[in-house]
Amino acid sequence: MPSFERLNRRYGPWVSLALGVAAVAYVRRGLGFAPVAVGVLMLAWIGAAALRRLAPVVVPADSAGVSITPVPRWRRLALPAAGSLVIGLWQNVLFYLLPLWWASAVPGSWNVAFPAVLAGMALLSCFEHRWRAWVLDRPIVHAAWSAVVLFATLVPAAAVLAAPLRICLAVSAAVAALMAAVAVIPGIRLGRVGRGFTVLAVTAAAAALVPWAARVLPPVPVVRMASGTGTAVHERALVGAADAFPTGTDRVYVWFAVAVPARYRQAVRFEWYRDGEPAGRVLETFVVGGRREGFRTWSSRAAPAPGRWRVDLRTGSSQLVARESFVVR
Repeated sequence: MPSFERLNRRYGPWVSLALGVAAVAYVRRGLGFAPVAVGVLMLAWIGAAALRRLAPVVVPADSAGVSITPVPRWRRLALPAAGSLVIGLWQNVLFYLLPLWWASAVPGSWNVAFPAVLAGMALLSCFEHRWRAWVLDRPIVHAAWSAVVLFATLVPAAAVLAAPLRICLAVSAAVAALMAAVAVIPGIRLGRVGRGFTVLAVTAAAAALVPWAARVLPPVPVVRMASGTGTAVHERALVGAADAFPTGTDRVYVWFAVAVPARYRQAVRFEWYRDGEPAGRVLETFVVGGRREGFRTWSSRAAPAPGRWRVDLRTGSSQLVARESFVVR
């Protein structure tokens, strides 16, 4: 085994993981980097396809255990370095995406699942040889991997253009599914027309399914900055903050400060629940981006009845932005 590959197997994963953690902790590339990340992904996807074509083919060995057709020296030297470069591109994008998706997730809700998947993918990408065996060498798995990362990158990239979240999700899902289908379906035994219909069907299904499943996805790029419950709101600030109120309290306010990109206008709604059941009508409003302290919005309820109350702030596509709870007793 060449010395470079031996050293890479031994120390590479930990160096990659340390660099990834440092990038998350100290490098804030922000939403504006998302279009660049899409370009980096395209390079990684093309590089991975090239690696599969250049990888040495397993050949029979003679009685002495020596390969009959030796791999050229340039290949033995170039392939590990090229593989490290490709996986480095994937890592760069994944560790960029993690803060974006985690920032919009709500702890304790289902929408933490997708950022957790991205975190697992980022961790696996640090272990290059495992990634090659489990992902790169399996075309269908690699296509699914690439589609997930591409979708996660296209959502914030579309948001840079101030597109509504529902459209961001549908377009991102369609493009990611299209790329994956184009990569995999040509290898399936279908006629040219059948392949074309299959690609279109997969793309349309992804465009329809992901917005329908939006409730379990964080509302990137919308981020909760602060929230609370209290007895009043004065000059857009919460007054009398508490999480428990006595029966007979005149009015309880639920207040949120939400960060949204500049030039962005996002429809949101307040959903009230008492003891787990919907309570009262849903209040719809909107938040506007560009404010350093976030866009502050609130809803209130007069003389709430005793019980455990919860208020969800959701986007027009039902994505959970923030959640607050209080008790009346």
